[in-house]
Amino acid sequence: MGQSLTRRCLRYQEFGLNCNYLSESVEKEPYSAGRYYLGITNSFIKFPRTVKSISFLEDWTEGSQGPALQSRTKDGLTVHLEVSFQYQLMFDQLYTLWSTLGEDYEKTFVRMAIEQLSTATTHHNAHFFFRNRTFVSKEMHRKLDDPWQPGSCVTQPLSQPLSHSISSKEHFKQHAFAEVPFFQLRTVHLPDAFEDAIRETQVQEQHIQIARLEQETKKVTFATEVLKAQQAVQKLQNEAEGEAQAIAKKNDAFCEQYKLTQQLQVHGLQSVVSKTFWNGFELLNYLGIRAVRDHPSAKTMISI
Repeated sequence: MGQSLTRRCLRYQEFGLNCNYLSESVEKEPYSAGRYYLGITNSFIKFPRTVKSISFLEDWTEGSQGPALQSRTKDGLTVHLEVSFQYQLMFDQLYTLWSTLGEDYEKTFVRMAIEQLSTATTHHNAHFFFRNRTFVSKEMHRKLDDPWQPGSCVTQPLSQPLSHSISSKEHFKQHAFAEVPFFQLRTVHLPDAFEDAIRETQVQEQHIQIARLEQETKKVTFATEVLKAQQAVQKLQNEAEGEAQAIAKKNDAFCEQYKLTQQLQVHGLQSVVSKTFWNGFELLNYLGIRAVRDHPSAKTMISI
């Protein structure tokens, strides 16, 4: 009976601190899940071991810690953010958490989150929120889990690492004694006029992009036509050069043949002259008679 009165239990999903209600003292060393014999006047102050969620949603329902966060961008426009994040208490910091924030620590977590996230929205203008939502979400997560030094803001390009401005201790680890493993930036609500203007800008940018693509397509088409024309000219040049070379070869062959024929004819006439003892006048008469003989009769006219 006595053991049952002094035995206390922590479930698997719980941590605990040993509290003595008689002496009104709390043991600094935390306890994990299990059964312990603490004493009649002792019991556990229990804390969740699991990951817990905090949400700020426009549709404020049960389970949400508040409506969407309202802040201003760097250029002064009102912005409403629907966010949620998950935190997990640090086992070795349970006593510090209890002694600093008490058992109603989550209310302090909510106020800290509102302050950090509202401050993070002031680092960028509205246009940046619209175009770089993923980066903003990561930055807000770092703001909770890896905060910037007081007074600093994000000004480096996206391609540069962010770790060089991070303080040595994470914000929730340092002030809330908890880690923030997950963060979700659900929606970003900017003024309607601004969102309409951004949409119109995007439509015009799409039109410009389409016009550029059409321009590139026409460039390719025209370049293809120019290439085809150049190839056609090259073909004509090759054909003309081939024909000119063929004519030149043909002329060379004709001239060579004609030269050889004339040489043979000279040798023949020399042989005739040597055998007949003709003089020049007689040879010319012979050549004239032979020319008349070889000429087509239909094309021959003789004057008598």
